[in-house]
Amino acid sequence: MTLTDAEQRFLARHARGHLATVGPDGLPQVKPLGFSYNTALGTIDITGWNMANSAKYRNVRSNPRVAFVVDEVTAPTMEGAHFLEVRGDAETAVGTHDLDGHLAPEIIRIRPRRVVSFNVDPDHPGFEARDIGPADRAEGA
Repeated sequence: MTLTDAEQRFLARHARGHLATVGPDGLPQVKPLGFSYNTALGTIDITGWNMANSAKYRNVRSNPRVAFVVDEVTAPTMEGAHFLEVRGDAETAVGTHDLDGHLAPEIIRIRPRRVVSFNVDPDHPGFEARDIGPADRAEGA
């Protein structure tokens, strides 16, 4: 399993995340965007309305190393801070995610390699980090 059940539940509660890519000048670019967790592939699929013409799409095509973050604050304490960061390799692909036709068919698909989290799993509060090896990835990922 690429992401744990608690990590998948955390992502399912959110409609937006932030994707960091590296531009052609070597500088980082961070953008808010929509996403879904692809349970069949164990990937995070990024969607958009003009994806193929976006800087993030071009950035991924030239440098696939990315970081993706979803975070929330539920209380003004450390216990109320929650985040999930997924570092990995991204690729451009064509998805079947938009039944209404308002999103572009092109997507960015992230294959997780490292997961860093804080207060994501209620059974294990606090900081956690782990690498995802080939045996941990979903079939076909």
